[in-house]
Amino acid sequence: MEQVMKHYGNAILAVIVLLALGAIIIAALSSDGYVATEFKNALTGFFSSMNGLK
Repeated sequence: MEQVMKHYGNAILAVIVLLALGAIIIAALSSDGYVATEFKNALTGFFSSMNGLK
């Protein structure tokens, strides 16, 4: 176990941190809070502007 942690410790830590960040982002976007509303508005505005360029 000690050898595994010496060899793969940094990679395991990086995966854990990325999973935690992903969970936080998904939790923030899945609710109908401020972050989700602004993200939806940004996407809607972007695609509306892109349709206006045709």
